[in-house]
Amino acid sequence: MKMFEKKYHSSHHDFKTGILCKLSFFFGFLFLFIFLFFMITSVLVSSESTGFLKQLFDISQSTVPGSLISLSLILIFAGIVLYLFGKQLAKLAKISDEIENSEEYIEKDID
Repeated sequence: MKMFEKKYHSSHHDFKTGILCKLSFFFGFLFLFIFLFFMITSVLVSSESTGFLKQLFDISQSTVPGSLISLSLILIFAGIVLYLFGKQLAKLAKISDEIENSEEYIEKDID
């Protein structure tokens, strides 16, 4: 009975960096488009407007657009980091596959 067994992690399950990268890019660009929408409406709509347009103008003059742009930039940069991290994991997986499939690789079992 072995106390410690080797655990092999598949290179295709790279801590889900691909999914997290896509999600962070999606939400980052979504918040960026919402920010741009607020900025465009603040230019086109005046403070004398009424109803829904007045609400849009009030929101565009508050701290909401600043919060959206900062959150957007954080998510986009996190997506870039996760993308680069995923690429490095793919390179490491390729190297590990080459090592496992080489003729020089000898597996020694410790009993």
